Amino acid sequence: MKNKVDHPDFWDEIYKNNSAGWDMKSPTPAFIDILKDKKLSPSGKILILGSGYGYDAVEAAKHGLEVTAVDISETAVSFSKQLAENNNVKLNFIVDDFFNLPQKYSGYFDAVYDYVTLCAINPARREEYAAMVSEILKCHGKFIALLFPVEDRPGGPPYGLNVDAVSAIFTKYLSLKITTDKINTIKPRRGREVLQIYSKQC
Repeated sequence: MKNKVDHPDFWDEIYKNNSAGWDMKSPTPAFIDILKDKKLSPSGKILILGSGYGYDAVEAAKHGLEVTAVDISETAVSFSKQLAENNNVKLNFIVDDFFNLPQKYSGYFDAVYDYVTLCAINPARREEYAAMVSEILKCHGKFIALLFPVEDRPGGPPYGLNVDAVSAIFTKYLSLKITTDKINTIKPRRGREVLQIYSKQC
């Protein structure tokens, strides 16, 4: 069953009205730490799912990754392009529904990153989302999932996430390597974020 969040116009209107309440206007602290950590940092081609204004995508490019940023909103991607230009980094941009990615990018990415994207999609499509992530990853590729908001909450988006439920879905397709709430975050989100890192086994 179709949900309002399945439609590009819903998201583009949010960005046009500058009403993206999840936007921190800066890269995500936990993602910066991952990029700096030699044990955790991905390499090669990384996809930023639901890239929004592009802060995390630009940060990844600054760390030498080959970055592809995908968002369903043309307005968000236009902002990201300007941000990348202002920071003198090169990004690959895709304006599309990321559920379409396996058609062109099967086994393509070394890493996929999600922050405030899983919580934004239609909850009925979470397993489809997990299958999509697995399909576009290379063998031994990493899926970096920064889960937020980890809480019971009515309605959405954002839709509340349960760590055990998320793990049960994604471990059908990927191997869970790390799950921790000991991460760098902003005060309003403290205790409501969990970092998970998965690997694609082939």
